[in-house]
Amino acid sequence: MISVASSIGYCASLDEVQNQIIQTNKKLAETKQREKSVMGTLVKTQQELEQIDHNLANLNSKIGNTEQQISVITSQVNQAESELNTVQVQLNGKKDILNKRLRTLYMHGYQSWLEYLFNVKDFSAFITRFETVSRFAKIDINMIQGLQDQQRLIMEKRQEIVQKQQELTSQKTLFVQLKDQNAQALGSKLAVTQKKQKELEIIQGSRSQLEKALDEQEQTSKEIEAEIRQYQEKNQTTLGTGKYIWPVKGEIVQGFGWRMHPILRKREFHTGLDIAVEYGRPIMAADSGIVIFAGYNGGYGKMLLIDHGSGFSTLYGHTSVLLVNKGQTVVKGQIVAKVGTTGLSTGPHLHFEIRKNGTPVNPNNYL
Repeated sequence: MISVASSIGYCASLDEVQNQIIQTNKKLAETKQREKSVMGTLVKTQQELEQIDHNLANLNSKIGNTEQQISVITSQVNQAESELNTVQVQLNGKKDILNKRLRTLYMHGYQSWLEYLFNVKDFSAFITRFETVSRFAKIDINMIQGLQDQQRLIMEKRQEIVQKQQELTSQKTLFVQLKDQNAQALGSKLAVTQKKQKELEIIQGSRSQLEKALDEQEQTSKEIEAEIRQYQEKNQTTLGTGKYIWPVKGEIVQGFGWRMHPILRKREFHTGLDIAVEYGRPIMAADSGIVIFAGYNGGYGKMLLIDHGSGFSTLYGHTSVLLVNKGQTVVKGQIVAKVGTTGLSTGPHLHFEIRKNGTPVNPNNYL
């Protein structure tokens, strides 16, 4: 027969490990929260990077189109300059012709066209000279006026083209500035991404180690259950009545069964009832029995385990104060602890379990 003392000794040997386990669970919860935060930042940063890439592609396209337009406009400006030069050459040529005529008149002793026109002996000669002067004057005037009109149109066209060229150049400058700004933003976001990815790798490595520790805790829990079953199978002492009372009266905020853990954020089987009451509320033994564990036990925090015989035991977790010791006999209704929030707990409440041969069963079927 295994004695109560031997069972207690086994539980006592786990105290140091269980104190480490509760810290591991807390660190795991914190690590998962950090991982979630970093991943959220990475997702947001990736979305921003995609938007910046889109902006850069759009700006590159606009810069390319603008450069093509500037190239076309520059060709048009050069063409206008060439046309202006041609017209100017023609005007200069016409002026040279007029100057030559004036020099010819001067060389023949005439000071002006009027002197040439009226310096005749008869009216017939006057008419002849008049027609000649008129014909040359008309040709010269039409040619000069045409060239001047052409010059004016080309200059107006050139002015419009130059203005368009300036607008396009300003537009290109703006696009280049925006591109530089986006490139800087891209570099900044990439740096953030690299930093967060490294941080995520470290966090995930830490999480992996913590989850391994948690697996070891679960294995330890199974070993405890096996030890309890072994003890209960060999110790036929029955102190309990088989009828259980509520250890505290309060609101059941979490029932027996599958749930999403409020801290670890993973799906797990909830092995008891969570009863929400104020901090420090006295906790009663649900039935008579022997205390086989009183101390820290991983996520349970400060915990009591009472054996009632016939394979049944009750567990009281997250307590603030333990009022009984391992090996002590208690009676139904005796105050054995006070409500707290130790271990993996989000607030003051009692985690209450009923176990049969070490395996949790639904307390609602026995209370």
